Amino acid sequence: AAPNRISRQMSLITGEQYVQAWGAVFGVYALLMLLAPEKMVSDHFKAKCTPMTAFWIRGQSVAWASTSYLLQKIDTADAVDFGLLAIIATALLYPYNAKFGLISKKMPVKYTGFPNHYVPEVLMTVFIAAGLYVKYA
Repeated sequence: AAPNRISRQMSLITGEQYVQAWGAVFGVYALLMLLAPEKMVSDHFKAKCTPMTAFWIRGQSVAWASTSYLLQKIDTADAVDFGLLAIIATALLYPYNAKFGLISKKMPVKYTGFPNHYVPEVLMTVFIAAGLYVKYA
């Protein structure tokens, strides 16, 4: 059996810290989605938020808030695994898809000013790297 690397004494980040950071960062994203869905569009795209888009973004806030909360309630190893898989899938469907056109083509991503589309690209990449480190380093 592979050693449990999540409980190591000497590491840059522990599994517990990863899960806590995951919950905090994406819990804030959930609040932004609920309270300011228009910013989720205007901060990252050269586009206006329609009422329909705001509707979908607000609804998505429940999934992010629930996941952020529930990851704090399960075994750390399981929370790291689930959080890592969720971030990989989210990165592929959202920021990497918008940047590279993996599924959606020619998204009007915004790279000027701040915040901009670099924020979710970097954020997701950092969470993927940290999750892989916690799991495999």
